[in-house]
Amino acid sequence: MSSNSKPITQQRDLAKLPWALAPLLERPQWAVWRWTQKPDGTWQKPPFMATQPDRHASTSDPSTWSSYETALAAVRSRQADGISYILTENDPFAAIDLDHCRCLETHSIDIWGQLFLERGRNTYTEVTPSGTGCRIWGLVNGGPLHKKFTLKAGPREFEPDKIICAELFRCTRKALTITGYRLNTVRELTNIDRVLDWAVIWGERRKAEAAAAEEAARATNGGNGFNSDACAYSIDQIEHFVREGAPPEANRSELFHTIIGHYLGCGWDQEKIFEHLQQFRDGIGGRYLSESRLRSEISRSASKYGAVELPWSGESVWTDGGGQQAKTAPAPQPVQPPPPPPPSPPLEPEDPELEDPELEDEPEDDDADLDEDEPEQSDLPQLFVHGSADPRPLTTWLVKHVLPARGHGLLSGQWGTAKTFTAIDLAAAVATGQPFLGRVIKRQSGVLFIAAEGANQVRLRFDAVWKEKCGDGKERAPFCWYEVAPTLLQKGSVEKLIAMARQAEVTLMRDFGLPLGLIIIDTIAACAGYRRSGEENDNAVGQALMNVLKAVAQKIDCYVLGVDHFGKDLEAGTRGAAAKESSADSVLVCLGRKELSGAITNARLAVRKNRGGPQGQEYPFSLRLVEMGLDEDGEPETTMVVDWLPAGAAGAQTQPEPGPDPWSLSRRQDQRTAVLRLKRVLLEALKEQGVDLNVPPDGPAVRMVDQEIVRQQFYACTPAEGTPAQKTEFRRKRFNRAVDWAEDQLLIAVHEIGLVTYLRLSRPEETKENAGSELNEELDD
Repeated sequence: MSSNSKPITQQRDLAKLPWALAPLLERPQWAVWRWTQKPDGTWQKPPFMATQPDRHASTSDPSTWSSYETALAAVRSRQADGISYILTENDPFAAIDLDHCRCLETHSIDIWGQLFLERGRNTYTEVTPSGTGCRIWGLVNGGPLHKKFTLKAGPREFEPDKIICAELFRCTRKALTITGYRLNTVRELTNIDRVLDWAVIWGERRKAEAAAAEEAARATNGGNGFNSDACAYSIDQIEHFVREGAPPEANRSELFHTIIGHYLGCGWDQEKIFEHLQQFRDGIGGRYLSESRLRSEISRSASKYGAVELPWSGESVWTDGGGQQAKTAPAPQPVQPPPPPPPSPPLEPEDPELEDPELEDEPEDDDADLDEDEPEQSDLPQLFVHGSADPRPLTTWLVKHVLPARGHGLLSGQWGTAKTFTAIDLAAAVATGQPFLGRVIKRQSGVLFIAAEGANQVRLRFDAVWKEKCGDGKERAPFCWYEVAPTLLQKGSVEKLIAMARQAEVTLMRDFGLPLGLIIIDTIAACAGYRRSGEENDNAVGQALMNVLKAVAQKIDCYVLGVDHFGKDLEAGTRGAAAKESSADSVLVCLGRKELSGAITNARLAVRKNRGGPQGQEYPFSLRLVEMGLDEDGEPETTMVVDWLPAGAAGAQTQPEPGPDPWSLSRRQDQRTAVLRLKRVLLEALKEQGVDLNVPPDGPAVRMVDQEIVRQQFYACTPAEGTPAQKTEFRRKRFNRAVDWAEDQLLIAVHEIGLVTYLRLSRPEETKENAGSELNEELDD
């Protein structure tokens, strides 16, 4: 199976497996698998841990196994392509793999495969993920068995000379895929010990017949059989392969096996072969040498040329592992058909199909399920090519046109603007599948809430939303939370968050059958772990903080939403470095008009940033008081829930919307930020340190302030990087440009009075109307 395109997995709904597999589902012996491309372009299906799909599962380590529900959750969250059952020596189950027996296009099954399926007709059989193989599952009482027969198809098969393979597993360790793509309607597993016994005789007989035919050809042609009909390679070619490696079109495993046979036929022992091959790191044994198993592979290959016990007696010429002849035929004689097998054990009559002599060599089977011992995978990520078949949707949403299914973002706002209430309302919508902001929940899933602050209110607030919006409050919800949070900028925070999320997902899958789709961290500022003053404004630190959320989102395949605060400069958005909002896939903001008393009017949620949809929309809401029973003193326990209001509805907007602030009309974001900073500093300076002076030459008396006072305060709240001189120069340019822009827009006036330069507002009444600032109100007084 060599192709740059990922194979299409042939399987049915893994959440609704056939009833016959029920005994397997009860056991916690599950892993997941995904298509992994090897350097030679072929694809394999190694097992991975369901709880940590980036780590390989081991058939000898139960700690790497999981429950069926956990494995299913990993596949549903697109972290794996399928599920695998870990067969062990203690299981009452057995399986028979039939590779390369089924046509992917016509679904026809080769004659040899039909023989196996006929004998296993009373137990469960299914198609393997590649679609070209079948697997028989059943119950057993017999002893350990793990045999693999790799042969050539007979002349009466659909594709003569095709390599076929049958592998038998009983009381042994093996990771076996499960697809649910059944071939019969059997509803329970039955005993297949007799099928396995028949399969052993079938395989050994065909191996023996192939070996006899090969030996006859070798005896007829003379020599060791090389450079004759028994081998396609000359001695010079073999030595070239030893030094340079297998050609691209060759099967490396089969060629290695052939070369070992060549040296054994020349009388070499295994040690001599090892000493020869280890000299050439780029040669046919290079891979095994790099993995420190060249010696064992030579021994394994040599053993295939040793004496083979067959179900009947007879002599053949074989060599043992040391290259010495174990049995020698007296002289080349015409090959006689082998006598029939003995009557014990009693089996069904042999099939005429078993009479065809075939090849014994056992090449590497790329489509077989692979154990964890020798995973081969590329370190490169998957490459996507435009125009290639891709079954994935163009965009996947958690909340359609608002939040993607996988990503990271922010929910920001001033303190007291109901950010946490809004976040919990979103959590309830995702958990129940109810619309949010009138948008469809495309992926109903479980929610994990990590409370870095206000942890004692999480249960109360979610209970209120669940009771008021999602039912009577008695049913459990797919919502879980932690009341402590890891420090995000600390080493190992990503791994800690992933482990916390995995634990939550296992619970959500077990109790509700839903994967983890949304993680909310409230708040980012409370668990960031800034190490020194000013670090919050460092863009590099802000990007590192957002990278933590991104890494968790990618590993868990979910959306991670960080709740955060606005800074003093509301126009600049989320507090701290601008890199936080720049990195986010989406930014939601809670807006409102805050009174001195703390009351919020004109409350609304705005979509400030949305990479995959429209942005700028505002959704008005109000907070409603809810009683949640009585406390220990008999007094009502209360909290708030969000009620979304239609645009234009009564109460949706308690005050008329102000016009655009003329100080925020600069097209450049950096200049707009500087001008708004100048506005705030100038208003504070006029209030605290302003003086009333006549406008030169004969104008009225107005409030002015020394420009140097404004400059010092502007410098103090302008973050900068570099040396002290570089910081000073950066702030000087920002201040001068802001003053020049504001003067050009007739927002301020500059006057030279004596030796002092003063700044004043050009239109204080207009500034008051548009800015809505308490400072301007005090200036007018």
